Amino acid sequence: NPLLLCMPITQLPSFTEEVGTKLYVGNISFETAEEDLKYLFEEFGEVIDCYMPKDRETGRARGFAFVTMDNDAAMRAADETDGCEMDGRILRVNEAQPKEKLSGGGGRGDWGKDEGNDDSWGNDSY
Repeated sequence: NPLLLCMPITQLPSFTEEVGTKLYVGNISFETAEEDLKYLFEEFGEVIDCYMPKDRETGRARGFAFVTMDNDAAMRAADETDGCEMDGRILRVNEAQPKEKLSGGGGRGDWGKDEGNDDSWGNDSY
């Protein structure tokens, strides 16, 4: 929408208001289908998105998923499904947390530099 691009940033719709709440669903059986997981969460309201990552090499499910729902429905779903059994596994459900940024480059940064009580690997000294 071209009109949206011209709006001041303070008038843009809030991303979280539009999208809802993203839940992390962990400890999923490798046998659970994405459709079955979506069906479970639809008991609590409309599922906006259901994403179950697959291993790039094997194509097999990785054992967790993200389910996005309306805020109220998501909180109700998390309360009701956390700790419930599905396909022989106890689900762990909570609000998804933003992924932490990893420092890029793979280098050693300030290797050997004395920065207080931390060793060069970021561990506290004893």
